[in-house]
Amino acid sequence: MRSFVLVVVTVAAIAPAAAQPATPASPGSSVAMADPTPTLQWNAPPGCPDAADLRARIERRLERSLDDVVLGIEVDVAQKGSRYIARVDLRAMTVANDVRTLTSTHCDEIADAVAVIVTRVASDAIARKRTAVREQDVNEKIIVEPEPRPTPRMWSVGGRLGAVSGIGVIPKVGVAAELAITVRRDELMVEVAGTRWLDSYAQFHDGAPAVVNVFLDTAATRVGWRPARLPLRAWAAIEFGMMDGNSTKLPGEQFDSGRWIAAGAGFGVAWQITKWLRLVGSNETMLAIDRMRFRTGDGLVVYAPAPMSFRASAGIEVGWQ
Repeated sequence: MRSFVLVVVTVAAIAPAAAQPATPASPGSSVAMADPTPTLQWNAPPGCPDAADLRARIERRLERSLDDVVLGIEVDVAQKGSRYIARVDLRAMTVANDVRTLTSTHCDEIADAVAVIVTRVASDAIARKRTAVREQDVNEKIIVEPEPRPTPRMWSVGGRLGAVSGIGVIPKVGVAAELAITVRRDELMVEVAGTRWLDSYAQFHDGAPAVVNVFLDTAATRVGWRPARLPLRAWAAIEFGMMDGNSTKLPGEQFDSGRWIAAGAGFGVAWQITKWLRLVGSNETMLAIDRMRFRTGDGLVVYAPAPMSFRASAGIEVGWQ
């Protein structure tokens, strides 16, 4: 009766070796037989099952074709006296350097044992592949919903301090400081601002001595559109103020004070720096409704604001958005 297979498993910590192609042996020596599957190498002497037979044994146990499985297994069988010794190299399929040694007096039993080992390794590879496919399908079906944006506040209040530059209000290019309180309800904006223009002097012509220094303080109300989710704002405005002038070049001449009333519109952009802090830039165009004219005693107009004025401003705003 044929003896049972004695399987001795040894773990060798050696570097993976490249697969050696099978070469036919000279008469009287062992014959190397290669399996049609490129990733399963079977080298055995004459009298042993060939590669096609080994493949059939594996596929019967596996119940599927080896063409569907990616393997990297080398099996070398050598005959020593009356015994066959098989070296099964599984290092390409396992994390460890897994090399197993099988011995038997019959090569057919060696082939059966190798078929069992290869079937188990192939089954594990198939299971890993199925798991990876399922995980990929799950990941593809998962829709990552973006985090909902916080609901804007119905009301917001802020204060702004800014610098203003404009033409057409006071002589030359005017510079002013502005302090504003702004309130938003939903998309409606209401703003109250006070502006102090630095004094600027007027001349009869360029190069002439200054004739009159002009001062202007104004208060403005702005009503417009300011969406909570956009950094934009636009408004209509009306402005009231008092314009004063004095002269040190014309002794005895007294300049009266007069009203300044203007209306117009503007737009701005607010860059959010932090949750409570914004950088606001704006442009505004105003049409003078009532404007002061400074005249000398003989009726000569020294200075009068332009009918249309243009301003640009930049400032820091603090408060809820």
